Amino acid sequence: MINDKFVSQQGVYLLSHSVGLPLQQAEMKAAEQYWQPWYSADDLVWDSWLGTIEGFRLSLAVLLNTQASNLCPQTSISEAVNKVIFSLTPEPTKPIILMSEEDFPSVGFALQQARHLGYTMRYIPRGADLNDLTVWDSYLSADVGFVLITQVQSNNGVQLPVAEITAMAAERSIYSIVDAAQGVGILPVNLQQWSASFVVGSCVKWLCGGPGAAFLWVNPDIISECRPQNVGWFSHENPFEFDIHNFRLADDALRFWGGTPSVYPFAVAQQGVEFFVEVGIDKVRRHNLTLSDRVIECLLPGELVSPTNPEFRSGTLIINFGDCHQRLTALLKDHGVAFDQRDNGIRLSPHIYNTKSQIDTFVELVRLYR
Repeated sequence: MINDKFVSQQGVYLLSHSVGLPLQQAEMKAAEQYWQPWYSADDLVWDSWLGTIEGFRLSLAVLLNTQASNLCPQTSISEAVNKVIFSLTPEPTKPIILMSEEDFPSVGFALQQARHLGYTMRYIPRGADLNDLTVWDSYLSADVGFVLITQVQSNNGVQLPVAEITAMAAERSIYSIVDAAQGVGILPVNLQQWSASFVVGSCVKWLCGGPGAAFLWVNPDIISECRPQNVGWFSHENPFEFDIHNFRLADDALRFWGGTPSVYPFAVAQQGVEFFVEVGIDKVRRHNLTLSDRVIECLLPGELVSPTNPEFRSGTLIINFGDCHQRLTALLKDHGVAFDQRDNGIRLSPHIYNTKSQIDTFVELVRLYR
């Protein structure tokens, strides 16, 4: 069974939107990839380590339907966003960076640093229907230089029409950054169908790859325009040339890499990415929808905060039990149901390793103790 392949947890673990459970084999295989080169008789430690990171890029490229050369490892999404903003010369007539108040704050903090380049932040207000393309049409005005599009809003579980929004931005010569943190690993992502300038994501959530392994995708049509400021020897066309007077940016997305990279997080993350390539995200999504629908069926009208329509709903359910909320959430915790909370409700995320019997436990608790 698939759930037997993952690290087991007591109770019902429904926190994949925050930290996905790693594969049982990940610890052993990652340790082997990280430690074994030190025991080798030759002096090829970095060759082996870089092979591990390249394996991560190649697997991720398959998952996202792109070329590995368009992907650059990053330690976090915020780091990647900051590098992107400072890699392009601002156009004086486009001084606005647009984002939604529903976007993840850390990414907003990174974007706000662009004020040092002369940018000004503009926010689509919380509560606006971000699935309504007329909203984007009105906000993607001629003075917008960058727009952040979050594939899945973490506070409400809403899935946005990324293909349509990025196409609209591209038509207006607006650089787009897609934050796919809450989508990759649970929603099929085909980068060939998006018109994005940049896509950032992480392996810590649905990809079950642990923290420290994020990534940046750069549209190959604009890579030559990008001049990252935060560079190091691994941003170099040939990192092992060692000529201090001759720095040349890598001709692919690795120009965004920087200094000496971390290795172990990508050894861990590679296990998760390879697993989901093999299983297929379509299968993961179907399983998620089956279990999510089971939860939705037990709810009273108005308790589901996230969309009912799966076309607009991500893998995460946001639930508010109204007058019973505190009592029911305390009860769920007492019975080992793992979830977290936002201002508008609790967040639950059934993944491929969750079983119907686990969801039935949740449903029975809600129905019996309402």
